[in-house]
Amino acid sequence: MIKIQDIVKSYNGERVLRGVSLEIRDGEFVSIMGESGSGKSTLLSILGGFLAPDEGKVLWDGKEIGALSEGELSALRCDKMGFVFQSYKLIPTLNVNDNLLLPTVLGKKLSKETRKYVQSLVEELEISPLLKKFPHQLSGGQCQRVAILRALAYSPSVLILDEPTGALDSRMEKKVMELLLRINREKKTTVIQVTHSQAVASYSKHIIHLADGVIEREKGNGAAGK
Repeated sequence: MIKIQDIVKSYNGERVLRGVSLEIRDGEFVSIMGESGSGKSTLLSILGGFLAPDEGKVLWDGKEIGALSEGELSALRCDKMGFVFQSYKLIPTLNVNDNLLLPTVLGKKLSKETRKYVQSLVEELEISPLLKKFPHQLSGGQCQRVAILRALAYSPSVLILDEPTGALDSRMEKKVMELLLRINREKKTTVIQVTHSQAVASYSKHIIHLADGVIEREKGNGAAGK
């Protein structure tokens, strides 16, 4: 379980998050929605330990991530998290294949089963023709698919995604969301995504609306599970 307790964050004296508290249970599929500037991406970065809050804390299975050493935080990310940034964060000097293998540098094991699973994802997300290309040779949508595959490849227990379909066409958006829903159901993977899209949010079971740095409302999504 992930617990977010009374998170406050400001930039240049302006509060972006104003005491946000939230619990995300293992195996949930959660969407965080809100207008631009509502604090969605900031909350996601704090959740993943990439950004420190001014006040409050985040606990993963009872451990406060703000109290972890850099090594412990890196181990947590390596062992449990798959993170897709809005800016993709692909390494520009590595081709797509090497970007996909990058987690092995961080200690992930490339077992026979993992290789087989990665290959299945490569085919499902139509990345095979891109494997030898470099990020600057890809479209935004292609970079996004590579970033999603990299996050999925080593079967993390928690997927954290910032606008995972923002650069995709409608066909690929549906393909990606159905993949995420399947992984959530079959692997019991916790999925936490930020999105502006009601159609994308409809795949989740729990929708959280942020407005002006606070949770405006939360609701279960009866339409989930297409």
